[in-house]
Amino acid sequence: MAWLTALIKAVLEWLSAEARKDSKASDGDAMPQPLKDRWRDRINKQLEKQKKQNEDSSKNPDDNAPAA
Repeated sequence: MAWLTALIKAVLEWLSAEARKDSKASDGDAMPQPLKDRWRDRINKQLEKQKKQNEDSSKNPDDNAPAA
């Protein structure tokens, strides 16, 4: 039975080492700053567009009324 305990311990150590490798590799994948900036600009433009549409719809409530 000692060999079974040793086998299980070896497998667990191997899996632990593999998990550590994976976490270290994922930490190195940083998103480039220019990409973050482009996404931020795009999101801000969409928010401004939505805000403008909301303001326009509140100024003209008759335009949004359902047809009877």
